[in-house]
Amino acid sequence: MKRVCLSACLVVTIVLFQYCSKKDSGTTTGTGTTTPAQPTLPGTTLNYVMTYPAHIQAALLANDNTPADNAITNDGATLGRVLFYDKQLSKNNTVSCGSCHQQKLAFDDSSSLSKGFEGGSTDRNSMSILNVRFYKSGKMFWDERAASVEKQALQPIQNHTEMGLTLAELETKVKALSYYPALFQKAFGSTTIDSVLIAKAIAQFERSIVTYQSKYDRVKQGLETFTPLEAQGEQIYLTVGAPNTCNTCHTAPMFLNSQTPPFAFPATDIGINGQNRFKAGSLRNVATRTSLFHKGTVANVLAMFTAGAPGTGTAPIPAHSVAPQDVQPLMAFLNTLTDNTIITEEKFSNPFK
Repeated sequence: MKRVCLSACLVVTIVLFQYCSKKDSGTTTGTGTTTPAQPTLPGTTLNYVMTYPAHIQAALLANDNTPADNAITNDGATLGRVLFYDKQLSKNNTVSCGSCHQQKLAFDDSSSLSKGFEGGSTDRNSMSILNVRFYKSGKMFWDERAASVEKQALQPIQNHTEMGLTLAELETKVKALSYYPALFQKAFGSTTIDSVLIAKAIAQFERSIVTYQSKYDRVKQGLETFTPLEAQGEQIYLTVGAPNTCNTCHTAPMFLNSQTPPFAFPATDIGINGQNRFKAGSLRNVATRTSLFHKGTVANVLAMFTAGAPGTGTAPIPAHSVAPQDVQPLMAFLNTLTDNTIITEEKFSNPFK
């Protein structure tokens, strides 16, 4: 009886393993050819063209970096979602954009440096792509070397460590995948596939990733109120250290700013314009994120606040350590910026699962 049970368990295990492998990596035919996994999309196109709450809409009106020739459409962002998660866009079909910008981690990575298609490490931490549409200058990456989200979209694909393709190879691979012609037809009115349209679609998807459903947002809509500690934290955030407050570089309500930070880091990287300065990304969901800053060297936001504080004996992070009595209220306030919907919502999820 034990042998029968053991055999049955082994059979079930093997079947499940094969099923999972096929779901993740595609299926193998009798000739040894691998058939890529197919994306699973809903019958009704999901909505990416949003009208946000008033405080978000006002920020969007003032800071939107969307170009006139690439407005977000539902079909365009849907195509972008598929491209964003498609591992076929890497040299050996093992890495996608979503590998280093994971939805469950607020489109960040838990590692200090991400792993590329051959296991090599990136030079910098994978920056969260939350709310990139609100970065007014449009410049992307920690050192702002890409002039727009569209130009950013193609650089990791061409990077020798990250995804390893040339643009010609990228176009050839995407054209060969059976599910793309119809998606391009719906998104752009043609089955033409090239790197320009690939970049536009990925950029539409990335710009659609907007946080607006946190407690902070409900408070600003008058639907909820801060606790006394959270309210105290907001006042510290907005006022302490004036004129250079936390809000100077991470400006509410999206908690980012396209003006470069007026401070330097330890000389480990040349940064923006060859100087030791780096982009100020969004603090939305920062309380749940790890491996912060351009090298991912700060464990979490609490470590950022306490590094260099009196009596700690640790090296300061310029302009980021705070007085001990301010740590608890600031943490309480930053926790209100966590949007849990963004990390589970179907329209931002991996369609290849």
